[in-house]
Amino acid sequence: MAQAIDSLTLDLAGKSLDALWERSNVISNNIANSDTANYKEKSVSFENELSSALGDGSLTQSELNGITPQVVTNQGSMDANGNSVDVDSQMVELTRNQLQYTYMSKAAASSLDMLRNAASEGRN
Repeated sequence: MAQAIDSLTLDLAGKSLDALWERSNVISNNIANSDTANYKEKSVSFENELSSALGDGSLTQSELNGITPQVVTNQGSMDANGNSVDVDSQMVELTRNQLQYTYMSKAAASSLDMLRNAASEGRN
């Protein structure tokens, strides 16, 4: 049972890293298109679906496999050329996303280190 929990934990970390990576790409694309006429800001939806799946505390591998980051087009206010990107808010989101990615990658590495230590019975 512990092996399944560790596998699920690492798979969850991997899914989260994938979503954060996708969000970084989407935010960068938003910033790059901030002056493009009629460009609509996009975002990545992931956390709400994950939170719903985690809600009862019994996330299964099949439920986790069904959760994927979704790129959605935001319906926000537009400037004179029809562009809806707010560069300042996108820069804040990019920074926040980078911090989350760093934290999640360190958490995944820590889990792998614990598994490696357990597999080697504490011998380096």
